Amino acid sequence: MSDSCVLPDFDLTEAGEIARRLFCLEGPIKALDGERDLNFLIGGKGRRHVFKIANALESPAMLECQHQVFQLLENARLFPRSATALASVDGNMIETVHSKSGEEHVCRVLPFIEGRMLADVEDLEHSLLEDLGRDLARLDHALQGFAHPALERPLLWRMDNAMEVLDSFKPLLSDDDRHALVEHFEVGYRARVLPRLGELRRALIHNDANRANVLVDEAGSEVVSIIDFGDMIESWLVVEPVIAATYVMLEQSDPLRLAAALFGGYQAEMPLLPLETELAFDFICMRLCTSVCINAHQSALEPDNEYLNIDVEPCWELLHNLRDINPADARNILFPE
Repeated sequence: MSDSCVLPDFDLTEAGEIARRLFCLEGPIKALDGERDLNFLIGGKGRRHVFKIANALESPAMLECQHQVFQLLENARLFPRSATALASVDGNMIETVHSKSGEEHVCRVLPFIEGRMLADVEDLEHSLLEDLGRDLARLDHALQGFAHPALERPLLWRMDNAMEVLDSFKPLLSDDDRHALVEHFEVGYRARVLPRLGELRRALIHNDANRANVLVDEAGSEVVSIIDFGDMIESWLVVEPVIAATYVMLEQSDPLRLAAALFGGYQAEMPLLPLETELAFDFICMRLCTSVCINAHQSALEPDNEYLNIDVEPCWELLHNLRDINPADARNILFPE
């Protein structure tokens, strides 16, 4: 289950030198946020690239898998803007570097995709969320039939692991009220979802369409790309729109109706089965529970990594707001007739 890691030990100057030597990248450089990897933005506007140094546990095969998916999506012209990996001076999409401590890391370069993160859009329009839902469904459709050995790997951020995540990391929640809140949703998930999992469709999904991984145009009216395929995995199909909806609901005054717009867009392209709509609310709540528990685990390992805590308080707030909602009532809002 665990994919815990410590960020690679390279400073800005070292990263810039490596990028110049291996990929001939020139120009201003600045660090970007990242959960598992070091990310650097290099170059001027219009010719910017993201130089990525992976943690020591990252599989080069998984990066190669991602590059194949990037090419698949590029060929399908799925998004207005997309990226494929840049070859090094030696013609390799992936290169190897060593940190000061001697650890081996793989690195690569992707074009920087211009756009605003969905997280920066204050007023979410239903039309934008419908667009996101449609794009996720089209993405899932494009991924049908794609296979790669690297996808068979342990991954903390997969819903299949939800109960194991809670068993392992729930004790790290120091607040008794928060511990009880997670257990409240766990009881419902065990009763309503676990007995029915075998009836749900499975598929290869992006698995992480959070607010930082969805890029929109400057007007905030259209999705231009979905990025970061590092959590791509085979899972239950309904989990794809569930994850996106979960993050869309954060810090919103009418979260279920915004989620309904996203589900509506997804349904227009990839209709969900009645059982999938019935369990969607429980999956949303469980995604929030696993998020706060994984955050407790990762924060204990990396207390200085502020990126890990971006969404944790909004997740807790949303869990509190959803506690007293009947799942049947939630379904009627999420999937109106």
